[in-house]
Amino acid sequence: MNRLFVVLIVLCEIAMAKSLDKLLNLKKDQVYKGELQLGKFKKPLSLRWTLFKDGGLVVHLKCNNFPYQFILYPDFQRDTFRLDLFKEAIQSHMSQSADPTPPYFALTFKKFDSASQQASLRVRASSKLKWIEQP
Repeated sequence: MNRLFVVLIVLCEIAMAKSLDKLLNLKKDQVYKGELQLGKFKKPLSLRWTLFKDGGLVVHLKCNNFPYQFILYPDFQRDTFRLDLFKEAIQSHMSQSADPTPPYFALTFKKFDSASQQASLRVRASSKLKWIEQP
């Protein structure tokens, strides 16, 4: 019975895992979170924004419990934050992989709606990664 339960949990995780390419509309301090998975390795990720001032959006990102804070602007070259992930796993399996570039997570600032106080963000990850969304 316990084995069946474990198998069902693993199957549910696989069914919920998908690639990440999504447009989000987040209010101030609203958290979006989940886990990025590469094979057996997982990294928890959460993001939120706290301030929109002078056209810049202050974003707080936590990946694998490491905090990042940055400002995104809606113009070209300052609208995206990209984070390479699982470098250590890729380096150890480099001889097996045809593509040596590490998988990534990217966050792009699209626009800010001052009427609803919502920021539109595009979140995406490399196709090598699976995304498990958390409520």
